Amino acid sequence: MRAAVLACAIALVSVGVCGAEEKAHLLIQKALLTNRPFAGKDLPIRYRIFNVGGSAAYDVTLEDEWSTEDFVAVAGLHSGSWSTIPAGGSISHIVVLKPNTYGYKGSTPAKVTYKKSEGSSDVQVAMSNDLGLIPVLSAKEDDKLSAPHLGEWMTFLAMAFALIALPILVFRPPTSDGKKSKKM
Repeated sequence: MRAAVLACAIALVSVGVCGAEEKAHLLIQKALLTNRPFAGKDLPIRYRIFNVGGSAAYDVTLEDEWSTEDFVAVAGLHSGSWSTIPAGGSISHIVVLKPNTYGYKGSTPAKVTYKKSEGSSDVQVAMSNDLGLIPVLSAKEDDKLSAPHLGEWMTFLAMAFALIALPILVFRPPTSDGKKSKKM
């Protein structure tokens, strides 16, 4: 009896899966392409749109908003549009911003609209991940992190030399100060 019920359940699921119409489904990833954003330096942001559905997505548009008080657009556009993204395909879009000041800067999810079929009037909306608060470091911190640290290196080398030279000076074989007599 249990085997018959299990077989019926499997048959119903397979009919449901096979009968389901394949449609486009987009996933959006928004990511910073730098580990440490600094005020006054370029901050690249990458958007990746993946079509994980069984058919192509049509009339795809990407829109994202960044505060004009906090960021200046250096390269790229905050929006993009593509006629199609094939099933299993992906698209990358990069925007380069420059933070005006240091501190924590807000980010909102990007919005993507698309149609699941070519002639459809039904517009689907998908949102990307939110980057949250972006910690933008000051130019002073950038100089501090990227400085050659010459003082620290000189201290290290002096101590390393002392560790090597001191044992050599202490444990070298003694030499006689007197003159050796010559045999005649």
